[in-house]
Amino acid sequence: MRVLHLARPAAGGVLRYLQNVVPRLEREGIECAVACPLAMHSSLSCVHTVRWNISDRPQMLTDLHCALLARGWQKHYDLLHAHGLRTVGVLALAPPRRWVFTLHNLPPEHLAPSVRWLLNRAAYSAQRVLAVSRAVRDAWLHHFPQSASKCEVIYGGVDVEAVHAHAADKQVARQQWNLPDDVPVALCVARLMEDKGVDILLKALVYAHEWFALIVGEGPQRQSLLRLATELGVGERARFAGYLPVLDCAWSACDIAVIPSRREGLGLFALEAMAAGKPVIATNTGGLAEVVLHGETGWLIPPDDPAALVIALQQAIRQRPVWHDMGRRGIAHVRQHFTWEHTTQRLLDVYSRLTSM
Repeated sequence: MRVLHLARPAAGGVLRYLQNVVPRLEREGIECAVACPLAMHSSLSCVHTVRWNISDRPQMLTDLHCALLARGWQKHYDLLHAHGLRTVGVLALAPPRRWVFTLHNLPPEHLAPSVRWLLNRAAYSAQRVLAVSRAVRDAWLHHFPQSASKCEVIYGGVDVEAVHAHAADKQVARQQWNLPDDVPVALCVARLMEDKGVDILLKALVYAHEWFALIVGEGPQRQSLLRLATELGVGERARFAGYLPVLDCAWSACDIAVIPSRREGLGLFALEAMAAGKPVIATNTGGLAEVVLHGETGWLIPPDDPAALVIALQQAIRQRPVWHDMGRRGIAHVRQHFTWEHTTQRLLDVYSRLTSM
């Protein structure tokens, strides 16, 4: 069986999904390729890539060209598999004969008429609509309830063996970011944008005096977040580490993980943190509520609520003796429900059912 995956420019969850799932599909005998912009090819060196010049933002002529190009490729593949709303909207301009798509994030609450028209075409023409969490599925069905019979949840995952939580000595790791040895450190890995809620973490640090934060990631809000940290007087306790291709030292340096997102489709960082044996404080939004077990692998709090995050950080300090047990339960939970092997097997089942139709 031959499957062509298609993706817009991506550097987050979609990219990690492709990097992990496509090679596993190939090991199961599925011949795969990924059509994506040239800038992504180096990040997907482990798989066969095809140049596809889809842009981040709508450009009518370019989008139509991309849609027709993809439709032409279908004669070489048994199935086309699109990733993300932007890609889905482009393919809907000229829907392929046999295709599925995966929704990696929550769709917007309000859709522009043109976007709704395109996505409605996609909902009608695709053979399957796959969502990375129940929350994403439900948000999609709020807009397009007519696609309920073809909608399935296939969770994203994590490679537990690739997470090296103790690769570095804790003291040495902390020296890299000038973090004191004797303080609790919360790790936050996120693109620095409004949806990720890093500003909520900074506001919580004002009252969570014991805590330091190690913030990993880049994004359009970097400078405004640095200014906010200074204005709030927490600049000395918030370390902005930038983008890190490998998190080994960050895992060693931190005690818990914090995900203060306002919106989240699934929350791959939460899965990675649990695979690293770290308790997780996460907002009760999107797929995070399906990932984090409140009171067992971490704590769930309301989104956009610095006071709730302060209380959770204080509670975490009081429950310090059970951090190890929480981490152990997190590892077991991920191994049982959220590995890339689980994702791959579910996809294989979908592909098999479609090709037998």
